[in-house]
Amino acid sequence: MSAPLDHTSPSTDQYVVIGNPIAHSRSPSIHQQFAALTSQSMAYERCLSPLEAFEATLHQLRLQGIRGANVTVPFKLQAAELAHWRDPRVTLAQAANTLVFEPNGQIRAYNTDGLGLVRDIAINAKTHITGQHLLLLGAGGAAAGALAPLIEQQPASIAIANRTQAKAQELVQRHQALAQQWGVPMQALALESVDSHALPRIDIVINATASSLQQASLPIKRLDQLLNPEALVYDMMYGPAAAPFLSWAQQQCPQVHLRDGLGMLVEQAAEAFAIWRGVRPPSADVLQALRQEISASH
Repeated sequence: MSAPLDHTSPSTDQYVVIGNPIAHSRSPSIHQQFAALTSQSMAYERCLSPLEAFEATLHQLRLQGIRGANVTVPFKLQAAELAHWRDPRVTLAQAANTLVFEPNGQIRAYNTDGLGLVRDIAINAKTHITGQHLLLLGAGGAAAGALAPLIEQQPASIAIANRTQAKAQELVQRHQALAQQWGVPMQALALESVDSHALPRIDIVINATASSLQQASLPIKRLDQLLNPEALVYDMMYGPAAAPFLSWAQQQCPQVHLRDGLGMLVEQAAEAFAIWRGVRPPSADVLQALRQEISASH
């Protein structure tokens, strides 16, 4: 494990992002900008945890006086399991991406991924979720983290399509009580049967699979008949990683609105920052600067 932040002053609150790999993470840049914008005295760095030693990494960070951590692949499940207190969204998602280290040694776990997604769609993309028909592709950790906040927006329906239908069904069942509370019908599908299923015209499709990273095509052949002509097509990946899926969608449906997950990254970070610091940072300027930085590097 790296030994983060030992050059900071004792009065500076210290935070990290933990993952493996972690060198690519843009979280330090995002949180440093948030701190500057809100006049917060804090430092934030990357922490590489050995794959088999995440619990030991958390213990070491607590000993170092770290105040909180973001958690990324592949440790979100473990982060939820090891916490002493879990936000209800963590319980539903079975994954956590934000941790608070209490002075008494307790760990509090939150999941801000879905909140970040919803805010990016609703605020940054100016797209209503309420009353819309949603198709969520994938049933892994990314989809699980997004589902509860999507339900709370009261869409007209949510269909979850996964290569293994049973995994999608498990996700639906875990969220069934919340969906009933908000009056949102849900169903689970196998990805390969999406074309043949009698779905309503989809207004928002969200790719939570790793298809772009794996350069794998999705078994959907009639996307143009599935989507409303001006639907929002969203990939949780961002930058070049999102390009294969978004290009595939646009080739089939030229009028759809395309959006990658960069805004989700910034907005989930802003939610975590608010949990740690008690103030929600302005995110629009940070998102714009990050977008320009990524565009300039490719």
